[in-house]
Amino acid sequence: MRITYEQERSLVKGILVAADFPEGDADTISEVISHSDFTGVYSHGLSRLTRYMKQIRAGSLNPRPNFRKVLDTGSLMVFDGDNGSGIVSVCKAYEETLARARQFGIAMSAGRHNANIGCGSYYGWRAAADNMVAILCCNTYAFTSPFGGADRLIGTNPIVVGVPAGQEYPMVLDMSTTNVAMGKIQAAEREGQTIPAEWAKDYDGNPTTDPSKAFSLSPIAAHKGYGLAVMVDVLSTMFSGASFGTDIGLFSKLEKENTGFSLIMIDPSRFMPLEEFKAEVDRYVRMMKDSRKAPGFEEIFLPGEIEYRTRERMLKEGFAVSEKLAAELTELAIALGAAGEGTDFAGLVSKFMA
Repeated sequence: MRITYEQERSLVKGILVAADFPEGDADTISEVISHSDFTGVYSHGLSRLTRYMKQIRAGSLNPRPNFRKVLDTGSLMVFDGDNGSGIVSVCKAYEETLARARQFGIAMSAGRHNANIGCGSYYGWRAAADNMVAILCCNTYAFTSPFGGADRLIGTNPIVVGVPAGQEYPMVLDMSTTNVAMGKIQAAEREGQTIPAEWAKDYDGNPTTDPSKAFSLSPIAAHKGYGLAVMVDVLSTMFSGASFGTDIGLFSKLEKENTGFSLIMIDPSRFMPLEEFKAEVDRYVRMMKDSRKAPGFEEIFLPGEIEYRTRERMLKEGFAVSEKLAAELTELAIALGAAGEGTDFAGLVSKFMA
C-alpha cells in the first residue's frame, strides 16, 4: 500500500501519542521519520518505529524525558536527554544552537543520555534551510569491531554536513562510517532477503550474506573508515560525557543507549554576504556537475542531490509500505490500544487521518 507524506506523518504521530509521547515530541519524531522514508532512507523510517516501541516496553527509551541543559558558556552548551528520543534531543539542541550561532557566528552543543537520533540528513536539510552550515555526528549502539578485532565496540557513527546553496540543491552529506546502517540489515531479515557480503561479518569475523548471522558491520574503506569511526566516537562522547564502547547498553537486549552527539553550527554570513556565499556554493556545484563524465555515467551528483530528487518524486507517488511492515505496524497499534482488534493497515492509516 502506498501512503502520502501527510498520512505517514499522522500515522507515526498517532502511534507515538498512544505510546505516551507528548504531542509536540510525537510531531517532531513523525517529521524526521517521514523525511527518512520520503528521501529513500528506509532504514530510519517506519521500519525503525517498531524498534522504538520495543525499547519503550523494555524501559530503555523514555517517552517523557526530563531534557535539560547541564552546561552553558554562551557559544558552548551540553544537554542531557534523560534517555529519551535522540530525535527530540537533537531538535531541541538544534534550536538553541541555531540561536547562539546567529548571535556569535559559531556555536556548538553536545548531548548525552540519548537514544537513536533518526535520519541524519534531516538536520542537514534543516540547517541549509536556515542558511547555516552544520556539522553533526553521533555514536550509536556498538555494531562494529575495531579493524583487526572481533568484539563490537564502535557504532555506525554517522556524520552529517549541511551547506546552503542559492539556485542549486543544498549540499547535505549524511553517511555512516559503516558500509550500511543496522536498520537495513533488520529490514532484510524482516523481508527474508540476503545481504551483500561486504555489509557485515559473523561472530567469528567472516563475511556473511545471512542477516540473521550479522554480528559486526563492516566499516567503510577498511582501516580508514575504522579510524573515522573512532574520531566520531571521541567527538560525540568526550565533550558531553556520553557512554561509549562497552559502557553502551546492548542492542540485542534492548538496553539503554546512553549515546551522545555533537552539533556545530556556523553562520556563513559572518564571512561574507549570505547571497555571495550561496552564489559561490552554486558555482562549486555547477563546476562539479558540468565536468567531464567518466564512461558509463550520464550525470554527476553532489551530496544529498539524489535524496532531494527522491523526495520530489515520492511526494507525488507516495511511499510504498511492504505487507510485512504494514502488518507489524498494525499489530503494534492494536497492542497499544490505538486501534481495535481486526483493524487492517488501510483502516489504521484512515483512523489517524480522521
